[in-house]
Amino acid sequence: MRLLQDEIIERSQEIHTDRYSMAINEAFSMYQDGDLEIHPEFQRIFQWNLKQQSRLIESVFLGIPIPPIFVAARQDGVWDVVDGVQRLSTLFRFMGALKDTDGNKDTPDPLMSGDYLKSLKGTVWDSGNHTDNSHEEYTELTEAQKRFFKRARLDFQIVQHTSDEQAKFDLFQRLNSGTHLSEQEARNCLAVMLDPEFFRWLQSLAKFPAFLETVSLSERREEQSYGTEVALRFLCLVSAEKSDLSGMKDVSEFLTSRMRKFIEEGIDRDFEKQRFEHIFDWLSEALGDSAFRRYSPESKKFTMAFTVSAYEAITTGIGLNYEYWNSLGSENRATLLTGRIKEVWKDPTFRSRMGAGKSADLRIPHMYEVGKRIFSGDWVADSK
Repeated sequence: MRLLQDEIIERSQEIHTDRYSMAINEAFSMYQDGDLEIHPEFQRIFQWNLKQQSRLIESVFLGIPIPPIFVAARQDGVWDVVDGVQRLSTLFRFMGALKDTDGNKDTPDPLMSGDYLKSLKGTVWDSGNHTDNSHEEYTELTEAQKRFFKRARLDFQIVQHTSDEQAKFDLFQRLNSGTHLSEQEARNCLAVMLDPEFFRWLQSLAKFPAFLETVSLSERREEQSYGTEVALRFLCLVSAEKSDLSGMKDVSEFLTSRMRKFIEEGIDRDFEKQRFEHIFDWLSEALGDSAFRRYSPESKKFTMAFTVSAYEAITTGIGLNYEYWNSLGSENRATLLTGRIKEVWKDPTFRSRMGAGKSADLRIPHMYEVGKRIFSGDWVADSK
């Protein structure tokens, strides 16, 4: 029990918290002054529908307690919202002050009928904020109703800036475990909290046309930010040493750890962007959306859908041998790439270790080695 107590004391010192209660109007002023950061990127991830938004506004008018808002205090004194993004976004959108990623006003929709307050239907804060002609009539709040709304109180739990950064992220994951976030969506939020510019840079890679063509992800996977995860996976593997991959137990932890390293220690974004775009342009020219599909040596056809093992071996292999492939002429490179990709699917190690069902330590280090070997400049196919 002594060991447990020692851990409790040690770990509890890593998270410093405080509590504060304020009126909605105070939080509103903090947001307008830039002292409360509700990242637009978070808003896209946690988008509430109009019914959910209307229910929250109804709760405020009925005096129903709203769950605490969790914020992380930064070194510059700004509060980053960790949990409660849509609650605050809904309140500020209703009041006509929420801004989108371009700094433009996010025009609110008139509310829906509430469970208890049926007359909420068509209600707006200020009719001057609306230009939607599909609504024949708005019901604007009275001045007394606006004052009541602005004076309603919110409870804030503040994670102080002296807290450990990993502890902040762990807190975020725990608080949002019920929102059905994918692992990459949670990782996106960490990137936004640590370095919004890095997040936007990573998003730009995931939107590169040749990348989108070759990975050819389903709409469902794209909604879960899988494209961003796949782009990050390439960056993590191509910049790793073999020793970084040994003993890997969990891909998600590996990606999160590497991403944090990119943010904290830096990464040559210009070079990585150039290498990324070149590689996917080359793959697009060679095989288009068949680049990462299963290849059958027997039928000599590419079939099925995107295969993550092929993606890992092929992109990492080209990336590790980037200078060689960059030195080739376009026509010769496309022919060679197609041939090497087919050889990946013939490789005994690849065939025995591929498959997303394999644990990370039994798959990824082997994909790394297969790619590095087959896409090297001096590789010769086994004639046997």
